[in-house]
Amino acid sequence: MSLPASGPERPFFSVIIPTYNRAAMLPRVLGSLARQDHPSWEAVVADDCSSDDTDGAVRAFGDARVRCVRHAVNRGVCAARNTAIAASRGRWMVMVDSDFELLPGALRTLEARCLAAPNDTGNVASLMSWDNGPPSPIPTPAVDLSLTYPEYLRWVASLTHTEFFNCVRREVFAVVRYPEGRAYESEFNLNLARRFRFVLVREHLCLAHTDARDRITRGPALQRARRLLRDAPDWSQSVEGTLREHGEALRAASPAYYDRYAVHLANLRLLKGDRRGALAALADARAAAVASPRTLLLTGIGLLDRRLLALAQGIRA
Repeated sequence: MSLPASGPERPFFSVIIPTYNRAAMLPRVLGSLARQDHPSWEAVVADDCSSDDTDGAVRAFGDARVRCVRHAVNRGVCAARNTAIAASRGRWMVMVDSDFELLPGALRTLEARCLAAPNDTGNVASLMSWDNGPPSPIPTPAVDLSLTYPEYLRWVASLTHTEFFNCVRREVFAVVRYPEGRAYESEFNLNLARRFRFVLVREHLCLAHTDARDRITRGPALQRARRLLRDAPDWSQSVEGTLREHGEALRAASPAYYDRYAVHLANLRLLKGDRRGALAALADARAAAVASPRTLLLTGIGLLDRRLLALAQGIRA
């Protein structure tokens, strides 16, 4: 990824905000940024080809530190992050979705943590607060974490909910980038942890809101099913890359965690109509994982019809 050169006005933080048709939500996240007591920041809003007036919402905010870049076609949240990062100038990238809200003092606290991090650190993550439940990741660490690659694999394999608030050192993006398309960031996090130290601190710096009607776990079942069918090829490619690059290490860290990836890949392949590939993925997992009632049920549905599988998962979500 080509990154802009540094300059005398280079901010400490670039706040990266991918968005799609959420112009009405931008005042909340941008307002929480404007209220920070840390002066050295910019925000880059990556408009993923919205049909609402996202650019107008950014201009109406009236802060020269906030800029908008736009995709000509809708490409997905991680592709939007890559576009915003390429347009940014900061030393650290703060990953903020359009339904997030920075808590008071977040950037000041985060700066202190970034400056204190060891030189081989790739990111400084923190706990994610939610408006409808306990903080994540779950279980919440009892102490701050500073993890090597094998330690990160063992830790993430122990989680039941993996989402955290992340801030990434700029130099990471010279060697690691988010997947293009509609896959999510787990592959990026693994690639980062393999090359850099992973740090997570126990402060609560961000609040995630769940009021967006287009969240992946909300909306009518048919809408969620269509989204699953649309996104399955990108997700499948990302999981295939994860197993190719990290499979041996994942299996060594936690065979059960490796099985979860293999079963997930089988499900994604069924959603895109690749029955033979799905069975090959299941053959790579241990028998106990394949024989679970949920896996057997969803595999049976998917072998019959990928649209029925998407609908079953859309209803369950």
